[in-house]
Amino acid sequence: MHKIHWRSVALATSLTLSLGPVSPARADGTFLQADLGTNTSDAVFAISRGKVSFGANFSDYEGGWSTGAVVTRDFALGGIGTLKVGPSIGRTLSDDNWRLGVRAGLEHYSPTRFGHVFLLAQYNTIDQDWFALFQAGNRSGLGLELSAGGSDTYSERTIAVTQKIGDGPVSIRAGWRAFAKEAFAGLSINTY
Repeated sequence: MHKIHWRSVALATSLTLSLGPVSPARADGTFLQADLGTNTSDAVFAISRGKVSFGANFSDYEGGWSTGAVVTRDFALGGIGTLKVGPSIGRTLSDDNWRLGVRAGLEHYSPTRFGHVFLLAQYNTIDQDWFALFQAGNRSGLGLELSAGGSDTYSERTIAVTQKIGDGPVSIRAGWRAFAKEAFAGLSINTY
């Protein structure tokens, strides 16, 4: 699993660096996403104000659950993206106590002729948790997401299609979790 982890992070980082100049991202924003499948559901929340970001997540899956939170300091890496580093806290069904860790992530947003591309690669020391995301969207609000993630306790690969509702921040989502072999549907709100 560790080979897959480092390959995914290396691939996401290479893609990020190859996209060229980064447009200035709006520092303040809120992101909320909830997905529901037959055996798995998860929710993610993130908010940024200035150079500080806060994130929280909850996952309920067959055989357990996990939850966590993080506070990061954002560092603009001219032309590359945004590095986010900070302390994290997490707990799973099998843990008796909350655990402390450190999370580091790299984000890259690029406007394109067709719309935009967003890349994310992050690593958390709690359970050696990693996540990589590729997201592309067109000007009409249709988007595609490919993600991979894993840790000492889980592994998943996901594909999703998204459609923005009107001109607002709300999108509907539908996709497939490859390892869980289940479809899911969801909703996201993104004000970034």
